[in-house]
Amino acid sequence: MNSDFKNRPVAVIGLGLMGGSFAERLTELGCFVIGFNRTEETAEQALRMGLVQSVNPQDLKKADIVIFCTPVKGTLAFLKEHGDWLKEGAVLTDIAGVKDHNWPRIRELLPPGMDFISAHPMCGREGAGLAQADGTIFNNCNYVLIPEKENEPEHLELIARLARALGAKHIPRVTAEEHDRFIAYTSGLPHAVAASLMNSESYEKDTGMFIGGSFTDATRVADINGRLWTSLFLSNRDKILAEMDSFQESLCKLRKALETEDAEALCEFFAEARRRRREMIHHGSR
Repeated sequence: MNSDFKNRPVAVIGLGLMGGSFAERLTELGCFVIGFNRTEETAEQALRMGLVQSVNPQDLKKADIVIFCTPVKGTLAFLKEHGDWLKEGAVLTDIAGVKDHNWPRIRELLPPGMDFISAHPMCGREGAGLAQADGTIFNNCNYVLIPEKENEPEHLELIARLARALGAKHIPRVTAEEHDRFIAYTSGLPHAVAASLMNSESYEKDTGMFIGGSFTDATRVADINGRLWTSLFLSNRDKILAEMDSFQESLCKLRKALETEDAEALCEFFAEARRRRREMIHHGSR
């Protein structure tokens, strides 16, 4: 499978944590990786690190696949200003965390002959920037595709094959609205909870002396790129607010059982959480 991409020219636009991780893994697969970053110094750093083989914008014309690891505004700006830098017939894709309403804006700027396959690899790590890049983050990840009726089936399959070559285990296909609803629950809400735990008035400088695995796990994603996540939260505002309401209802149910010392209700609450967790892990391991 990996031979599908050996020596294949692939461009990565945006060389932060995710872009650098793509570049590293693609280089391991034997691709000829062309890197582009708004800050030339970062692009040159990626070249020195061996993550990319070229940072010459003229080489973008060679790329069969172009991966946008930029915020939606950055993707739109690149297409508007530099769309003619890309190869005619190239297949474009992205990693944006919010999808609804993006496709019409991208389609308006898409150069003739190009196809844009919207995607979202569900992986990452703490921190930000090229220095945090890690090509192994794709191993066994979920890599979501958001097909549009205008997409060519062979181009969708190409990006699916790329996801598998990167290391993805599951490649579900959903609508933009479904994607954003799922992501509000599985990504937006956990980041909100982790940040809220760390910002609780109960936090003290000595808190770290009293933590175990549960607090560490629950707050891992609080080491957050604030600017990026502010944009993601605002872009998916309504769905994240709905998930916050749903979470609050669940927490209130637990609180009521505790206030009334209802041991049976507490036990049932925890048992259902355990059942769902095991169901989720079992289903995801297939």
